[in-house]
Amino acid sequence: MIYRDIRFKADPFLYELHFDDRITLVGGDSGTGKTVLYEMLEDLKLTKEYHAIKLFNYKSDSLVAQLKKCRNNFIVIDNADILMTDDIRRFINFEFSNQYMLFSRNCDGLNASDKSFKVLKMENNIITLAEEL
Repeated sequence: MIYRDIRFKADPFLYELHFDDRITLVGGDSGTGKTVLYEMLEDLKLTKEYHAIKLFNYKSDSLVAQLKKCRNNFIVIDNADILMTDDIRRFINFEFSNQYMLFSRNCDGLNASDKSFKVLKMENNIITLAEEL
């Protein structure tokens, strides 16, 4: 695991993200904050503590080639439902040096465990990853 926890403040919210597995699939309806979290991670990755964060989305050029260069990183893919190919799934399944957070409802072709499925939950301005029921 690259990060067991990612914790940061973005007023008025406190993000306390705990990861139980190497692959975390963050699901949920549109408008639940996944893309906002992705955008916050763009700034967070510039810090010394979270320098291992690598972000990919629909704007990423040569996604497969760039992804395959990643080792010992915390890889985040926004809109993974749309962007995932068989090559990307194979890479995620067999590149064990990385940790993955995928904003996706679809786990087809991924070696996900029961601890992999999460949703963003907000309570008292604290945002966490809760188990998806």
